[in-house]
Amino acid sequence: MLSIRVVGIMSVLLFTAMAIYTSSLDPGIPSIQLTFTDREFNSILSKWKPSQVEIFKLHFLIDYPFLICYGSLGYLISKRTGIFARFTHTTRRLLAISLPVAVIADAVEDSLHLILLYGAGPFDQAQYFAAGIAALTKWLLIFIFVAFAIYAKFRTAG
Repeated sequence: MLSIRVVGIMSVLLFTAMAIYTSSLDPGIPSIQLTFTDREFNSILSKWKPSQVEIFKLHFLIDYPFLICYGSLGYLISKRTGIFARFTHTTRRLLAISLPVAVIADAVEDSLHLILLYGAGPFDQAQYFAAGIAALTKWLLIFIFVAFAIYAKFRTAG
C-alpha cells in the first residue's frame, strides 16, 4: 500500500503543478487535445498568445512524468487493492491495463503534438487525426476506469 500512496501523491503533485502551470490557457488543454484536423488544431493555437503557446510546449516536461505516474497508479490500484474484487476476472484484467493503455495513447498524442509544434511542416492530415484519436482513446479509458472505481466503491458501501 505504501507504493500506491507514493505514486498517488506523486500523481496529485504533478497534476496540480501542470494545472497551475497551464491555468492561463484559454481554451484549456483538453480543447487542443480533442482536435482532429489542422484547422481545429491551429485555431486553438491562434487563440493563445505566443507566451501561452510556449506554456503549452513546456507543459510536456510535467505531462510525461505525470502519465507514467497515473498509469502506474491505475495498475497498482487494480492489482493491490480489492476495489474491483466483485467484478469478473476478465473485467479486473481489463481494468488493470486500462490506465497503462491510456498512457500509451497519451504518449502517442503528446509525441504527435510535439511534432506538430516543433516539426517542419506541412503535416499530413492523418497526423492531426491520429493525435485526436489518441487523445479521445486516453480520455475514454480514464473515464471507464474512474466510472468502474466509483461504481465499485458505492456498490461495496451499499
